[in-house]
Amino acid sequence: MNRLVKMGLAGLFAFGLAQAKVNFPFPQMSDYGGNATLLSDKAKASEELKSQFAYWLKTMYNENGDVAGVRSDPGSDTYFSEGVGYGMLLMVYFSDNTTSYQPQFDKIWNFYKKMMNENGLMIWKVGNLSQSWDAGNGAALDGDIDAAAALAMAYFQFGDEKYKEDAKKLIQAMKKSEFESNGLHLPGDKWGDAALNRKNPGYFDPAYMPVFALIDTDNAEFWNKTAYDANMKLYEASSAEVTTGLIDDWTDKNGKSEDDYYSYDASRAPWRNAKAVCWHGDTRALALDKKMAEFVSTVSAANMKGPVLRSSGSLGNDHNSTFVTSLMTALISDAKYQAKLDEYWKEAVALGDENYFNQSLKLLNGLLVSGNMPNLAAATPSQPTSSSSVTPESSSSDATIALPTLATKSPKMTLSGRSLQITANGNVHVDLISMTGSVLKSFDNHANGSLNVSLKSVPNGLYVVRVKNAGVTSLKKIKLD
Repeated sequence: MNRLVKMGLAGLFAFGLAQAKVNFPFPQMSDYGGNATLLSDKAKASEELKSQFAYWLKTMYNENGDVAGVRSDPGSDTYFSEGVGYGMLLMVYFSDNTTSYQPQFDKIWNFYKKMMNENGLMIWKVGNLSQSWDAGNGAALDGDIDAAAALAMAYFQFGDEKYKEDAKKLIQAMKKSEFESNGLHLPGDKWGDAALNRKNPGYFDPAYMPVFALIDTDNAEFWNKTAYDANMKLYEASSAEVTTGLIDDWTDKNGKSEDDYYSYDASRAPWRNAKAVCWHGDTRALALDKKMAEFVSTVSAANMKGPVLRSSGSLGNDHNSTFVTSLMTALISDAKYQAKLDEYWKEAVALGDENYFNQSLKLLNGLLVSGNMPNLAAATPSQPTSSSSVTPESSSSDATIALPTLATKSPKMTLSGRSLQITANGNVHVDLISMTGSVLKSFDNHANGSLNVSLKSVPNGLYVVRVKNAGVTSLKKIKLD
């Protein structure tokens, strides 16, 4: 991309984001660069998610002073580190222009830090918000890996350098105590030799590896290559054992099945791999989800029950959002599953309010398939331009963008309601860009002095409009209400 275009976009994003309570307000409804098939009606799904999150906040989130935890079930005073990881992610992604959940995020992170053991990792199970069941307990990687990713995303969402510093410390603590030198994960930090041959593939998240490499630059190769490859081989070996492609809860160090069940531990695997597809276009993760999707597509959403016997596809008795929405995420792998994907989400919504684990998984999986869980570390436009100059336009708000004028003869833009009026001559190309950098819509037309572009179907929110005309590119931040 032309350097001046980059500068103009960077300035526009910086300005636009500074006006919001958070940098990437919900709903994002990203298209993830076209890497995945998403829900047909992302706007409706976003409203449904917001409603479900309100229930989750009311029943699962519990605070006391400067700490907060995610209850293991409504009314329970037991907390798990995995719930802390889920809670931190949800606070990042559900923050919007009306409500920033940064204070709640901070309190959950305070709880994590308060319950850290000597390895700098939160003990996996806690009896109440003020005292652990056993201060000598070990950590569990699934909670730690989501908490570390949430800290990284919080840095980009809330803009405070402290989150980046905390993320680096936690990532390095995980490397030291929860990963082997060959890159294979350990289920926790206090398993001893048993952890060398007993693995839980669903604890590992390939989507996070490039993010960890970005934060922990000293160990970038370990995260990008060593850990990624070693643990993807576990996923691939487990998938290859059965025609359903379902991942086992527990395997040995070579990915050999322990009990042949896709159950609650493995239920994070499809989401983690689908996230790698959405965020990075990961082809290995895509192959895993494609194989699972072939099986999932043969089962109606209303009948999907777990645990599932991997070798035969025999269904269990638990019809809940854990199994419905986790397996739903595999369907993002091919456009031919669009109707089935919509069917699964509709069933999940109909299941209503559930317990902590089911509800948390529904929210996380729903965020992903509705375009509301983008990689905030990659919030830059992916569309290149050959233009030689850029003029950042003034904002439609009362504030002014403090950017230099880099060209004088550029297309001018004025927003009037839901109509974008462009002053230009000749062929005009218009891109509507989300605040995560995804190009949501593109328009090509011919202008004879002026051109009107209707934005009636675009959801409310902040956007950047990029207009190319006569070899010149102009950028403008707009807000649609």
